[in-house]
Amino acid sequence: MKNKKYYSIGQVSNICKIPIKTLRYYDEMKILIPNVRKETSNYRYYEREQLTTAFMIRQLRQLGFNLKDIKEIISRDGMSSYTSYLEKNLEEIQAERDRLDRLYDENLRLLDRLKCGSDCLEDEKTRREPAELFHIEQLPQIALLKARAVCESYHNEEVNLERWIEIYEDAVEHHQEVSGPIHVTYHTEMFGQFFQKDCDIEFAVEVKQPETEAENVCQFGGFQAAVTTYCGPYSDIFKRYISLKRWIDEQGYEVCGEVTERFLISPIDTVNEKEHVTQILVPVKKLK
Repeated sequence: MKNKKYYSIGQVSNICKIPIKTLRYYDEMKILIPNVRKETSNYRYYEREQLTTAFMIRQLRQLGFNLKDIKEIISRDGMSSYTSYLEKNLEEIQAERDRLDRLYDENLRLLDRLKCGSDCLEDEKTRREPAELFHIEQLPQIALLKARAVCESYHNEEVNLERWIEIYEDAVEHHQEVSGPIHVTYHTEMFGQFFQKDCDIEFAVEVKQPETEAENVCQFGGFQAAVTTYCGPYSDIFKRYISLKRWIDEQGYEVCGEVTERFLISPIDTVNEKEHVTQILVPVKKLK
């Protein structure tokens, strides 16, 4: 060991900040084999150049490389091989960042919707005057992924558990990014969904505005509507419809389109019916 500087496993551990146990494991896996090993004591000694290798291994592990790839990288000479592995790793990291960004956005949108619904539940507790239940609103234009069907003996709970799950699956299948709540539009006169044996219904979910024309995606909104937010079991929503229609007449408006329900907190969000929040959107125009 004359004329060359060698480093014990403890020295390498201190210099490169790698635990001794890990260095022994790298030796066993033939990733970083000590240049000298004393047969009598089995002491390990590393050459100076192996400090560079040890540091490379530590750095690559911190960058997320697995030991198989690290072994391949350090076994090859030249920067071209090294940089190609780094470029590939960057691509994988970017793909994971994109995935996490999508998850973050989805989580944020769901949180915003449920918080909006929760705020409505709190407002319901303090609201005293019936007039506070209703207002006229210019609905912004949004994109909806839709599916239309005729339902026999329509019941809302069937729509929630079957059709609503289907519309979410349709969004995934059509590569559309869900960006808001479910909408249900009744292609009948107001109150028709409660009395007609067969009800023509359009199920939809709000999606991000597509850059180009997309299959089954339509525009919704851009019109004036009478709006009310109903909190509680859907089985009692009919009473709110009656109150809304009376209010529309009293304000000098008339219904001029099909009713849409927007579900801020729905039965697919919670089984507690008291926490269900449904907005009723009725297109209206002022009587002359």
